[in-house]
Amino acid sequence: MTLQLEAITGGYGDTLVHRDLSLALPAGQITAIVGRNGTGKTTLARLIAGELPLQGGAIRLAGYEIGGLPAHARARRGIVTMPQTGMVFDTLSVRENLHLTGGTPDQIARIAQTFPRLGERMAQRAGSMSGGERKILGFARAMLGNGKVLVLDEPSEGVQPENIQRMQAEITARKAAGAAILLLEQNVSMIVSIADRVHALDTKGFTFTLERADIAREAVLAALEI
Repeated sequence: MTLQLEAITGGYGDTLVHRDLSLALPAGQITAIVGRNGTGKTTLARLIAGELPLQGGAIRLAGYEIGGLPAHARARRGIVTMPQTGMVFDTLSVRENLHLTGGTPDQIARIAQTFPRLGERMAQRAGSMSGGERKILGFARAMLGNGKVLVLDEPSEGVQPENIQRMQAEITARKAAGAAILLLEQNVSMIVSIADRVHALDTKGFTFTLERADIAREAVLAALEI
């Protein structure tokens, strides 16, 4: 299911972060956005999720305008977001965090097997986990959400390399299942490994786009230096 951003404008009250920004997230593809801190990647994720109000333009999911819907209504239509922070319920256990996604027991068992650290800590309170472990839990919650559109904000930050590899495998599997995936990431190796398209973002908007055949480490690093 394709998500289309059409000349969207938004930010924080009178402080506009994005103006007339357009982007297509095709079904069955991984679209990465790279850029230095402060270029508005997290703001874009929040505008898509409905956590910030749209002040102009349109957001269409499979052709239907959803830009005026609240976050919970967008989630019901299949938009699942893993935010950069606050991605888990601190006072609940790992098991409770996973069950709240609506995932089946078999799905939860599979994700716990994929990420053994989660399986080992099912009874542990999420707030007592390390930052990297909380990232893994937040990522697992997003994967269990069965979203048609996945918006992943810095999923690999603070995560050990072996678990980043597992994340990449999960993201690629969701791509194969037809999900449209937006990856907001600073991990160059991850982007080069799995992205189908890379957009470079600065404070004025997108500066250039790389298609799969042109995605190389040097090109992505250049985008991060803009």
